[in-house]
Amino acid sequence: MIRIKSKINGLQQSKLYINKEGRQLGSEFQNELITRTRELAIKMQTDLNASIDKGAVNFTTKAIHSWFKKSRTGVSCFIGVLPNQNEYLYDVIVEPKIIDKFVNTSSARLTKEGNISQLRSGIKNNKFKVVTSGGKKRLIDTTKKDTKRKTKRVIGLHESKKRKVIYDFYSEAEKGIRLIISDIQGHFSVKRG
Repeated sequence: MIRIKSKINGLQQSKLYINKEGRQLGSEFQNELITRTRELAIKMQTDLNASIDKGAVNFTTKAIHSWFKKSRTGVSCFIGVLPNQNEYLYDVIVEPKIIDKFVNTSSARLTKEGNISQLRSGIKNNKFKVVTSGGKKRLIDTTKKDTKRKTKRVIGLHESKKRKVIYDFYSEAEKGIRLIISDIQGHFSVKRG
């Protein structure tokens, strides 16, 4: 009678190897997701800057950011607008609201952003005067002397105006996120707000 005794060696090392590789693969997966989310935030920021007519000001060029939270079970990646810029940009990237403002005429001098130059200080120093006639408020430049029709003096009309959405933040973010997770296997949940 021949008896063969068998013993499996290296079981503990196999467990350690699998655990180590599993953790490393999980970490690589999380890092890949974080990297792609950052790239999407940068792409969204450049698209937002490009969609603005006369170019974005510095305040707007640093609005969209990404951040993340790691836990044992996974990673949460966020893309959003910083709080101080959110108040300013909400009307042009999410939902427009109606604003009562002075809309410039062709004779008004404008800043590079398209606003009436020195409006607040001009009203304070009586360089500009608000005149109501015919049910409309007009902004008049008192330094200009126009004797015939006085049309060159009118630099703005008070109207309610709705800003147009120049960049749809949520739809662009959802498109980008779908593109990010299209070739990654895993469980994902995408939430708005």
